[in-house]
Amino acid sequence: QKNTRMFPRTLRCLSSRRFGYQEYTQRACIEDGIEFLEQRGVLSTSSLRGTIFGLLRDPSLSMNSEERSRYEAARERLLRLVSSVEETHSDFVPPGLHVWNETEFPGYKKEDVFFLKHPAALSQRYQLSGLCYMHGPAMVQHYALAHNNHSVPMLDLLKFIKEHFTAEQLERHIFDNQGGDSSTFLKSILQANTVLVSPGLPHQSILSLFRDLGPALVSKFKVHEDFMKASVHHHYGKPSGKFIGYHAMTFVGHRLSDNGTSYFLLQNWWEKKQFVEVDADYLKASGAYFTFIETPQTGIPDTFSYTYGKYHELEAV
Repeated sequence: QKNTRMFPRTLRCLSSRRFGYQEYTQRACIEDGIEFLEQRGVLSTSSLRGTIFGLLRDPSLSMNSEERSRYEAARERLLRLVSSVEETHSDFVPPGLHVWNETEFPGYKKEDVFFLKHPAALSQRYQLSGLCYMHGPAMVQHYALAHNNHSVPMLDLLKFIKEHFTAEQLERHIFDNQGGDSSTFLKSILQANTVLVSPGLPHQSILSLFRDLGPALVSKFKVHEDFMKASVHHHYGKPSGKFIGYHAMTFVGHRLSDNGTSYFLLQNWWEKKQFVEVDADYLKASGAYFTFIETPQTGIPDTFSYTYGKYHELEAV
């Protein structure tokens, strides 16, 4: 009932996309989106609200090319948000998505890679735009349930955005493609009174916690130009190129070379770069933080929706 009353015209927009009704066009969908933003109080105190929503309806009204591009991107994000009921999920990974394989990542023992030790838990996510700060925590929560031998659902991030984002969060996402702090988000989606542990170096502390608690959120990872190369899945030494921004991933495995060098396996959300190996030097230079879930998780909180599958694609983000 809550969703039907909150998105009355959105349901008609969805019907038009599903059944091909001619009377409902993309323009109807953007009107659904603006109605949704109005109901959620986005820009409610701004004197420019009408102007901004007008540019969402038709970005070409702007005479500034940079502003026009910004509203075209915002319009696309809003259309994806209102045109989906739940995030895409499947028991099959789509062709073309980068997948784990022992040939590309040799030397890992079964007990040192979480999804090799718990094969039923392996799931992959695909990020379309800038909300890695949600993808990382959702995957860590998923693996925490598997670590404690419970069923392994995945938080439905699309429904979370629609039902739980504040007006400020929606504004940042739609108009600026910006998110928030991944550690804070992780805390918000876990069961009440969950204790998190964030160790610093040395790496032995991280490995010990990994064996006891399972995968960890990797946050505030400094991405440089070299990391942006989709075809490169191994990064050693120091990052190169200019600093791009921060990123969130999941730590899922480790190995030691014959000479004692530590390597860390990270799970990512980019289509052609789903798994990444970094050595201890690269990890240290990235300035990343590790956050483990200490309190055993028995389920996703009742107030949140979830799905099941080996693959999850959040079309809205």
